[in-house]
Amino acid sequence: MNWPRPQWRNSGNEAFLLWFVFGDFVPDFQIDAVRYRTRGTPPGIDVVRYVNKALAKWDGYPLAGALGGILYDENAVTFEAAQRASECVMLRGALADPPDLDSLRDLIGTISALTDLGGVAVVDPQMLSLFDGATWRQRFFASDACDPRDHVLILCSEDEQNPGRIYVHTRGMRKFARPDIGIRNVPSDAAGAAGDLAGRFVQTQASGAIIEEGYTVSFAGSSATMSVRIAGALNDPEFSNRHLALRWPD
Repeated sequence: MNWPRPQWRNSGNEAFLLWFVFGDFVPDFQIDAVRYRTRGTPPGIDVVRYVNKALAKWDGYPLAGALGGILYDENAVTFEAAQRASECVMLRGALADPPDLDSLRDLIGTISALTDLGGVAVVDPQMLSLFDGATWRQRFFASDACDPRDHVLILCSEDEQNPGRIYVHTRGMRKFARPDIGIRNVPSDAAGAAGDLAGRFVQTQASGAIIEEGYTVSFAGSSATMSVRIAGALNDPEFSNRHLALRWPD
């Protein structure tokens, strides 16, 4: 089975992929490619096995700093299991804007295998998320189908630029070589609608479509519109990506 992108156009950008799998692995483990639906490691992706205590000295160690605090608050039990683990396998790399999501499928299979071979925790820094092995397999591997929303976090917070309004934004779209989404000035009673809109942008872009600068969003039964502006940069700490910037109509 393949994971196609039926609306794919080459954006000229790269899909960035990054996960950390913490665990206690046997010295020479083997991954059953058929069972875990993987063709192996895609070109451009590195899979590196570290001693956990040695990796902890790295500035980008995911269990430290602000990210570590977020992950601990999300699931303290799994976080502490990751801290105790003897090893960490990092999967990291970039692919030229892929016309399908088969490489993502390969890596999900590999990570799922690792959770059956001693892995106790999977960290997805792009989603600010931590999963125990059973949760990972149920969410990402139980069905051989790709729901892009499983791979992207949709957040809702107070809009500091527009007091009394909500800010809806995403993290994780770099996996698809596409910008994230940020919708400002959202009234509290429209937070659900804004979240649904962000989800539609996630699905459309993951399918390979490119949202152009100036793309207009209209509202049924209303003359109000929103226009897309391409904003930010790949090192933007809020997204770790560029983003589609929109402002909800007043």
